Amino acid sequence: MKLLKVLDNTNTLVKNSFYKILDNIIESLDNHEVEEILNDNNRNIKNIDNENISKVFKLIKNDFKEKLNYDIENNLSQLDVLIDIIIRDGNCIMSREWFAQLYKKEINSISGHTIQNWRLS
Repeated sequence: MKLLKVLDNTNTLVKNSFYKILDNIIESLDNHEVEEILNDNNRNIKNIDNENISKVFKLIKNDFKEKLNYDIENNLSQLDVLIDIIIRDGNCIMSREWFAQLYKKEINSISGHTIQNWRLS
């Protein structure tokens, strides 16, 4: 699915999170094409229409991939916990609250094992 269609069907909360990530990447770059698009829209990425957001994303796509890879590499332990919990919910009946409880319990369990292993060493 093209980004333009995704943005048209996405709620404001998710869009704002995406825009924040894009904005952080743009601030760290020196891309004249992106700057030109932003200058035409008062430098505020949230005021840009979906078509121009799509153009900006195409220009910084590789930087976005690098940030995503970096974030995943630095959060692998939490990703493992997330995957384990989702796998256990094979029927997809887990509520948000139940998931939060399981996640907190799993993190506490891991933290407890880490402290116990440290004390045994």
